[in-house]
Parts: sequence; C-alpha cells; structure tokens
Amino acid sequence: MAIPQDTRIDELRNLAAKIQDAVENYAQGKVKNSSGIIKLCQDLQHRSESPEVFAERLRYQPLDICALMMAVEGGILQALSSRGEETTADQLAELTNRPKLHIVRVLRLLTAIGVCDEVGFQLYRANDKTPVVASKGQIGGFRVCSIPACAITTNIAEYFSKYPNETTADGAPNSAYSYTYGKDMYDFLRENKDRKADFDAYMEARKKDKQRRWHHVYPVMSELGSTDDVSATTIVDVGGSRGHDLESFLESNPEFNGNLILQDLPETVGPIMGEKRVFKAIAHDFFRPEPIKGARLYLLLAVLHNWEDAECRIILRNLAEAMKPGYSRLLVSGMLVPEVDAGRLTAELDMQMWLLQHSRQRTKREIEELMSAAGLEIVKIWENGDRESLIEVQALEK
Repeated sequence: MAIPQDTRIDELRNLAAKIQDAVENYAQGKVKNSSGIIKLCQDLQHRSESPEVFAERLRYQPLDICALMMAVEGGILQALSSRGEETTADQLAELTNRPKLHIVRVLRLLTAIGVCDEVGFQLYRANDKTPVVASKGQIGGFRVCSIPACAITTNIAEYFSKYPNETTADGAPNSAYSYTYGKDMYDFLRENKDRKADFDAYMEARKKDKQRRWHHVYPVMSELGSTDDVSATTIVDVGGSRGHDLESFLESNPEFNGNLILQDLPETVGPIMGEKRVFKAIAHDFFRPEPIKGARLYLLLAVLHNWEDAECRIILRNLAEAMKPGYSRLLVSGMLVPEVDAGRLTAELDMQMWLLQHSRQRTKREIEELMSAAGLEIVKIWENGDRESLIEVQALEK
C-alpha cells in the first residue's frame, strides 16, 4: 500500500531528528558505538525509497560482491590502496595489467557503495575502508564466506524444496553448503589448502581487528589475582587460531607471569609450533576431552556460533569436565541476538552461519540452555560495547 506523500515527509523529518540526536549522544560518549546511528540511517533510506526502487536495489545487491571480487582478485583495490594518492584508470590499468574499461566499470560500482572514492573523471582515491577491504584477512573472508553464499543462492530454492525440514530428513545433507559443495565446510577446507589459508587469515584478521579484546572487557588481573600464586595460573585459549588473543593479553598485562596455552587443530597451530611465542601451542580438537585440567581460565572466543547445539554441548561438556568448580572460569565470546528488533548485520551473520554450517547466532536464553545442559552456569554477561558479549561461566559442583 502506497504511503501518502505528506506522511512520508513527516516520517523522514522525524528520522532525521532522531539521527541528529543519536549523533550527539555518540559524540558525547553516552553510547559506546555507532550501531544506533547506522540503524536509523538504514531506516531513513528505506523510508526514502519507493517500494519499486527498494525491490530493485535488493535485486542488484549480489552484484556488489561480484564487483568486489573482480577488484580484489585483479589487484585493483590493492594497487589503489598502496599508492595512497589519487590514481587514474590508466595508471591502475598499467599497475594491474587489466583493461582500462574493466577498471572503470568495476570502480563505478565500488565507489557508489563506498569502497573507495571517485574524485574526478576516471580518477580514484582510497578511503579509510579501502585498505581494510583489500587486506589479506578480509579477502580470505570474501573467499570462504561470500563466494560460497553466492553459490548456495543458486541452489537454495531446490535445496529447501527437496528438504523442507533440512537435516531431519532421511538422506539430507548437513547444510545448504554441503548440498552445494558435496561436503561440509570444514571438510572442504581441510582438503583445499588455499581456502584453509584464507579461512585462517580471516580468523586472524577478525581477532586482530577487534578494538576491544576480551581482556579489555573482563577484569582479568583482579580476578586472577584472587589466587595466592599468580605464577601457577593457567589461561587456556581453546580453538584460539594463531594466538593473537593471548599475545594481546600479555601486551596489556606484562606483569602476568602465569602460563598461557594455545589450543587448535594441527593444521592451524602446526606452522607456529617451532616458533618462539609467549604461549605454548598444543594441537587439540575441542571435540576430544580437554587435556588441561583445572586451569584458572579457559577461553572459548567466537567458537560456539560455528556449531549446532549438539556439537556445542560436546565442546562445553569437555570443558566442564576439565574445570575445577569454585576455581576455574570459562569466558565465552559471541553475539547475543535480541529476541526482537535485531539489526541487519546481526541477522546477516546468523543467516551466514545457517547456510554455511547449519549453525547459528544465539539469544541469551539459548545460550543459557546450552550451558545448563553441559553442567555449567552463567556468572555474568560482560557487555563489550560492540556486537559481541563476553559470558563468564563456572562449572557446577559435580
């Protein structure tokens, strides 16, 4: 139903006023991040568009990823970012050995969506988004997440037509990803070293790029300092990739003289096993019993959203059995999905986990149910100030 013009104008004015208020609150430090501003700006765009233009924009959105992959795989964004100055299409063509017309057409779209800036006729400049989008970690994320999502889209109607109840049907694949690629995502990564390297680079980038790490949110030293001998304290990062969270913790807390242990799969920690690091790296599968018993602190950062409930219960039970009640703590990081009014990015991340791994982002209630089933209880939820929360957990008395 069409909205009367006067009503639409009133809505736009109201939203514009709300945006101004949100900007002032952000500038004065009354809110921790700009998510409220972003949500209001998205609402303003939606209210500004006619239904026909809205539908048209949705129809063309997959082309954003197409143009982006053409630009990063062709080295266009990397070349633009590395120059740090205004660059012509001719110069980019020479630097990348790509046809000038291709560069102009790709950057026409990418400048329109803010990836870089168009400052004149066939003249471009990197902005603050360009080097991030063109970084190794983000390119890895596009390759292992965005490209598979595009491939899955071509099969999604067929998949849900065949398996309306998904994995509960006899002979059903484990996910839309496995229906498209013939195997689960992690099996695919194990068999494709280049994509596994992309995945690891993406995970590393996600951890390194966080402005507020787990130890900025959780008062580590005051909590660990409650023990008589800090030197006997052990922190175990379970599924911790290449150890950036442990390194960041020690940089912020150089007085810590306990033990830092990194655990991840052999193919992940193998390349750094022989290197001198601030932590001890151990090859470990968290679906197996936890070998480090009674540690003061276990970390499970950005892990649970990768797995279905059954797998999460195994991971958590293995940790619960290793934890010492009344002494050990487990910190779980993850996004807590609001029961209502979830933001676009939150919903998109949940959709990504569903399609790629048949897993999910969870609500607070769903996390509580997982913990309870594993013999754990939530002590406190620490708000991170961004999309993720840090959940402090202890083991119940056995």
